[in-house]
Parts: sequence; C-alpha cells; structure tokens
Amino acid sequence: MKRIGKLYFRYGTMGSAKTALLLTTAYNFEERGMAYRCFKPVVDTRDNKNVIRSRIGIERECSWIYPETNIYEYVKSMNENGDLPQWILVDEAQFLSADQVDQLALVVDEFGINVVCYGLRTDFRTNLFEGSRRLLEIADTIDEIKSTCSCGRKTIVNARVNSKGEIITEGEVVEIGGNEKYIAVCRNCWRNKRIEQNRKGQLPL
Repeated sequence: MKRIGKLYFRYGTMGSAKTALLLTTAYNFEERGMAYRCFKPVVDTRDNKNVIRSRIGIERECSWIYPETNIYEYVKSMNENGDLPQWILVDEAQFLSADQVDQLALVVDEFGINVVCYGLRTDFRTNLFEGSRRLLEIADTIDEIKSTCSCGRKTIVNARVNSKGEIITEGEVVEIGGNEKYIAVCRNCWRNKRIEQNRKGQLPL
C-alpha cells in the first residue's frame, strides 16, 4: 500500500522559535526510531558547516540545498539507495525557489514522505518570499507559529534595523542577520515607528 504524505508549511516571524521547533521535532523522531532528514538552503551563510542551529544553542546536521539543487532528484537517488526517510524537515524554507517547492510537493506525492517546511512568510518590506508564496499556494497544511510584540500584539513584520535601532525599508531582500539586524514587531508598532522616524527626517513613508 502506497504511503500518503503531506506538505506542511509552518511560518512565523524571526524569534518565534521556528528552528527550535524543527530541532525538537527531529529529536522526537530520533527517539522513536523514525527515519528523517534535515535540509537547509545554503543562502543562510551564518554557519560554515552544514548544520541547523537554533538561537537557544541546539543544532543538528543537515544537507545543503543549493539554488541549482533539484530536490526531487536528490530524494529519488536516496530511494534508489534504499535510504528513503519518512519525514523531511526544511529550515529557512523562504529561501527556496518556487520550482524547489514544487519538487518537494512531488516528493510528497511520489514517495509518500511527509515534508515540513519552516520559515518566514514575508521579508523586511512585508512582501512574500518566493518560497513562502509557493508554499502558501500548494501546501496541504499551513500553521502559524505565533509570537508576541513588546506591545502585546501578535508579531507580523520582520523589521530590518540599523545600528541605531532605526527601521530600514530599502536594500537587498536577502541580508542574513540576527538580533543586531532584525526585530519582530506587530504591524501597528512597525507603522508608528516609521511615522516617528519620518517626523525626524530619518525615513520616508
């Protein structure tokens, strides 16, 4: 009987413990003896080695996904070698191309593997990432990993900031960084901060 898999997209803002959740899931699979593999787009260059690392200090080895990687063909070769996992966990899924998301969907449908993608929904300008857009379009299950803004509202915006803590609205879409470059805020705080900066002549609305 053919296995039936699902494509999951679990998204949240920066600091919402997405990676920690992925690593906890991997640990649970390991404890239960379930076969799994972790993947991560190589565009995230914060680590020199192929690991997925959480801000809380835990990490796990992974396989890189390069811009030219055909994920379906990669998994197909694993199947031919008798090394097919039950689950695939993908960190930083927003950096996938639309084609690679389609390849993951084909992995789900062809091999019955459950694929769980963790990532951001939007960039610092509140626009959808390419990978996230495609996941929102075709994922079987979409879950939001919620976190709270300092004002008490739900975080929505991954705001990019400079060394003075001022919000930046121009620049390259992909700029890897942590707390020194990004803060997760609600839409209202993001708007109010920009209005305040605009009054001081720091930022155009």
